Amino acid sequence: MDQFFQQLVNGLTLGSLYALIAVGYTVVYGIVQLINFAHGEVFMIGAFGALTTYLLFFNGHTGVWILPVMIIGAMIASVGTAVSMERVAYRPLRNAPRLAPLITAIGISVFLQEFIRLFYERPGWTVVVFAGLAVAIGYVVGSRLAKVNLNHPVSKWNDRAPLLGAAVGAVVVWIVVRLINPDVSALYVVAAIVGGAVIGTAAGVLAGLAAKKGARVQIGVQAVAATAVASALAAEIGWIIFKELINKVEWPSAKQRIPFPQLDVVTGSALQVGGVTIQRSAIFTVAALVVCAGLLWFFINRTRLGRGMQAVSQDPDTARLMGINVDRIIVVAFALGAVLAAIAGVSQGLQNNNIDFRMGFLAGLKAFTAAVLGGIGNVYGAVVGGLVLGVVEAMATQYIPGQFGGSTWKDVWAFVILILVLVFRPQGLLGARVVDRA
Repeated sequence: MDQFFQQLVNGLTLGSLYALIAVGYTVVYGIVQLINFAHGEVFMIGAFGALTTYLLFFNGHTGVWILPVMIIGAMIASVGTAVSMERVAYRPLRNAPRLAPLITAIGISVFLQEFIRLFYERPGWTVVVFAGLAVAIGYVVGSRLAKVNLNHPVSKWNDRAPLLGAAVGAVVVWIVVRLINPDVSALYVVAAIVGGAVIGTAAGVLAGLAAKKGARVQIGVQAVAATAVASALAAEIGWIIFKELINKVEWPSAKQRIPFPQLDVVTGSALQVGGVTIQRSAIFTVAALVVCAGLLWFFINRTRLGRGMQAVSQDPDTARLMGINVDRIIVVAFALGAVLAAIAGVSQGLQNNNIDFRMGFLAGLKAFTAAVLGGIGNVYGAVVGGLVLGVVEAMATQYIPGQFGGSTWKDVWAFVILILVLVFRPQGLLGARVVDRA
């Protein structure tokens, strides 16, 4: 009997991990009918985001108080990746045939894996990210001050030209200054900011004059200057962070398994309850699922954004007519799934004591299986499906005899379950049967 309960605990722990990732699949599918096969890599990047936060700020420390900060770092990395993925890759394909975003998702998955494998130990790529963020920050600041509509479908790029010209001009000046001298002395900091502000403003004014014929709105010099100043300042802050913080860490190579930080309380010696051994990290994983499931229920059923998500999932066209910003809801769906994937990434690292760039591939497939098992598009079904899948794997490992049992066959039995569900109950355990009406 102790053996049964031990496998049950193991299965619930594994299932909780699958459930956290599966919710991201099912939330996105419920909103945009998209199977995001790159979601496993969002989970992987969450684990690397937590590790990066630890290496930057807490290397060598083991206090449990570090864990919330690591989770925040993981969330920032995962949400940033998921939102960028939606904006750059999926939004342009929203009205394309379904095969196009599916192939795109597979391509993004491979890209993210290879990016982490090749560049994690080379932090120089973050300079490009800081440059892009500086342009974005400057544009947002300028657009807020301009107080005009810059999203007209015909003239939007002409309307935005002054702000984009100012932001890009300021960042280009910053790049030139830093190529001349990468030091962070006060003189070069002032030169990069002032030079970027002045030349960026001039570039923005010239860009506005060049695009004036095709523009529907006029942007004042004050907004253009604010854009240049904000971009130059943001770029310089990013450079200081890179030189004084990021570049001083000895980053491990992601081409092999990287040890994950082991923290007090959530890792260490296992707990014994009768004849059952319970790992501390397992308690954290199950508790994370319970808390996240409760917060998710509250968000979906008790908040305005949550009700908007329900409306968009039922009929996006009608929801748009009722004043709901569908694009915003879709971004929230991607971000929500990424938050849960980030927590799952931290849980995986704590349980396995290491992470690697391949960890998202199989975990993503298992989470997709859990989402289908519970009923794709059903959030609560994803949780149930994850738990059922974890328990099935654990029990099959222990109780199936002969050459078809053992841990080497657990993945096989997981996908056998998927095939059986697709054949006999394609809507999943909690999914509702969909009837097409003429």
